[in-house]
Amino acid sequence: MDKFLDELTIEDLKGEARELAETIGLDAFKRLVQAYNGTGRLYIPQLSRITAPIRDRHIYEDHKHGGLDVPKLALKYALTDAYTRQIIKEREKIEKRAVRPVSK
Repeated sequence: MDKFLDELTIEDLKGEARELAETIGLDAFKRLVQAYNGTGRLYIPQLSRITAPIRDRHIYEDHKHGGLDVPKLALKYALTDAYTRQIIKEREKIEKRAVRPVSK
């Protein structure tokens, strides 16, 4: 690590840099600074984007095994009926591909 970076404390930071260091810890913050060093390449995705596949699996399981219909699922997951149907259809396609027998 850079000599001055070794001496960096939370109190030396201001604004978003301080918030980030307080959130992830100073050591992790220092590693991020070294790895990305102002390149602008670091993007932190929205939580809802990275958890959407998990939500979609839950919707499918609630529909397939829990017997919930589309309106109840849409209400439970705060989605529209149309989007909930789309998720179920996409998950059905994934399931069909996963169990497709291997042809010789």
